[in-house]
Amino acid sequence: MPQIVSAVGAVTSPNAGKWNSNADNFWHSVPELDVSWTMVNAGPVAISFNLSVPMNGSIVTRLKLFAGATGTVVAGTNVVVGNTAYAANVGTYYTTLPAGLHRVILEYRTNSGFLFDPGVDYESSRLQVMSVRSIG
Repeated sequence: MPQIVSAVGAVTSPNAGKWNSNADNFWHSVPELDVSWTMVNAGPVAISFNLSVPMNGSIVTRLKLFAGATGTVVAGTNVVVGNTAYAANVGTYYTTLPAGLHRVILEYRTNSGFLFDPGVDYESSRLQVMSVRSIG
């Protein structure tokens, strides 16, 4: 039976889901996009994400997977959108993970300042994980 867990930037969350970007061109976690799940056995996993923001610049996103407290950047998941008024970074990553507790976050890097507001119809954020939950 598949297991699906999600995190969404939502207007019902603290501060109505709004947050200001860090425009220092260093990696930062996207607020609220943090998903943890447990797998009974090793198996396939699909991780998908989107981050749509007002830009007037450029933004890069990537996934980071955690095994315990150690986070590892997932190679090949960087998505860059630049020189545009609005950015929509979207990606999907497929892998096989061992049994146990897992965690994934979405990170971003930009040199542009913006306010993310999920109450605006063209701004959204989502991080979803689908794993196969096997009975041992």
